[in-house]
Amino acid sequence: MLHYLLGRRQRVLAHARRVDGITTWGWVVVKLGSPKFVKVLLLASLMILVLCISSPPMASYALQDAKIELTFSNDRPLRGDVITIAGRLSTTVDNRPIPLASVSLEYTRVGDTSPTREVSMITSNPSGLFQDIVNTTYLLRIGPWIVNASFPSQVGYQATSTTKTFTVVVQPNLSLYLSTNHVSLGREVEFNGLLFACIPCLHDQVVVKLFRPDNTSIMLTLDLNAIGGPYPAGFYEGSYVPDTPGQWHIQAIWEGNNVSLPAYSEVHTLDVESQSNLAGLPVMQFYEVLAIIAGAIALAVFLIRRRVSKRPQ
Repeated sequence: MLHYLLGRRQRVLAHARRVDGITTWGWVVVKLGSPKFVKVLLLASLMILVLCISSPPMASYALQDAKIELTFSNDRPLRGDVITIAGRLSTTVDNRPIPLASVSLEYTRVGDTSPTREVSMITSNPSGLFQDIVNTTYLLRIGPWIVNASFPSQVGYQATSTTKTFTVVVQPNLSLYLSTNHVSLGREVEFNGLLFACIPCLHDQVVVKLFRPDNTSIMLTLDLNAIGGPYPAGFYEGSYVPDTPGQWHIQAIWEGNNVSLPAYSEVHTLDVESQSNLAGLPVMQFYEVLAIIAGAIALAVFLIRRRVSKRPQ
């Protein structure tokens, strides 16, 4: 169509050159400005516009797949500790970092419907790294937390997201008290203690380990009885009769749970002595000393009587 219009224009101009005078150029202007010519020109312009709109762009490309990697400085931090959430944004195919891109983090307690903490950051250049430092006190509650890291579609990359879980825990204290640190063989020793700040402390147990002098051990499992107060705690008690003389070691252990770390009491020593008399000597040694004393007394009586019998009347 465009070639047709150009050819027509050339023919009109050629005809105009063959005609002399002002009337000739007026005829050319009339021809070019005639309704038929304008109509054809508009139709050609419309066709060119449609072709431009429907044609694909000269330079087109597909969005690249992206990925987010998350790491925690500690996946079981104590309440009140600081935890660092670090991450990296990169391409999926060749693991190439994506710098200067926006990444969002959401912290949601398991069971909640909305996040407790939300933060956005820009990945570093050129490594594509990001990090968030959080004091777990800010999260208010112990237990499992989900971190959702998301990257919206931008700068030529597909949107992506990933999640990872950490658990805020507490550290209970476990005590152990002995009724005595010295006991005779065959006598009972009593012990008790308190597990403080355990959660939930209900239907739980403490293991008391008693180590003999030869390093063999005995384990006693004792129930925790919940006690009242502003903080959760449990009380336990028990007793045992040592069966071997020597120095024993005793320790209480609580294994912990999903929101509490294990707790260990101090190690206590217990000296177990053989059965003794009033002098504090072991039974065998007592009889040996008693026999020696009796023999000495008998010998002295014999010698005294003999001397007495030998004196002249």
